[in-house]
Amino acid sequence: MIKNFRFLTFHKYTFFIADDRDLDALSLNPTYEVVSMNERDVFAQRIVAQLAEDNDQIRTAYQPVNDGGFRKLIPALLQKGVEQLNLSMFSDDMRATILNSLADEYLRRGNLQGAAKAYILAGNQFKLSSVGRDFEKLGLFDNAIEAYKMCGDNKHLIALGTKCMEDGRFPNAIKAFKSINSEELLRKLGNECFSKGKLDYAFEIYSVLPDMAKLNELGEACLKEGQYSYAIRAAQITQNHELLNKVGERCMREGLLHAALESFTMAKNEMMVDFIRANFRR
Repeated sequence: MIKNFRFLTFHKYTFFIADDRDLDALSLNPTYEVVSMNERDVFAQRIVAQLAEDNDQIRTAYQPVNDGGFRKLIPALLQKGVEQLNLSMFSDDMRATILNSLADEYLRRGNLQGAAKAYILAGNQFKLSSVGRDFEKLGLFDNAIEAYKMCGDNKHLIALGTKCMEDGRFPNAIKAFKSINSEELLRKLGNECFSKGKLDYAFEIYSVLPDMAKLNELGEACLKEGQYSYAIRAAQITQNHELLNKVGERCMREGLLHAALESFTMAKNEMMVDFIRANFRR
């Protein structure tokens, strides 16, 4: 029966230690935090938690990284900048190791931009997604979307895009949903923008899909709201000559001759084009 036992806590893993020889067996430094425990319930709780850990992750945590001694040069490499480094002489594995080490150091120093660049070059999608989540926590949604996009993390792109849509951050939501080419989500977002009077964002979305019926509806709404530029562009995409003529007439009444000429020209209304050119040419 073991009367005195200890737990060795290394990172997030906890190991049951009967005596100091177990430390040697694990090839660990005994200077890590050692916590004395005597209560059986705590012992059982810790053992169950340990058994629940993924064995592969535990082995990976103790596998030494062969960085060829470059870890000591990390500060100098950081000062030079990851974009300026020439690592072409190394194998793919060594290059990835150096870049990951740089990225980890960038993270330690709080430089998320630098970490993202290094992880992208290293092809470390898992860590890049983690950086994306850090960007998201800081409210840097554009950066988060770029990080998720580069690592193909569609799950987080959908979640972030949906959150931005609900919060009224429509440009971020558009960027996120465009990244995954989701017509369903883009159409839902376009309808949300339309219903809230964000006609410019709605036009961007409907023109990307493209949704001709919605573009015509949007064009009419833009005409009503006096947003003639978007009305003309929507009618141009759908080849809606009736709407183009209506926009041209409205612009004529308001003295917007350039917009009227543009609209009548697209509508192929030669009579009104000739009238404007004959009477208002400077």
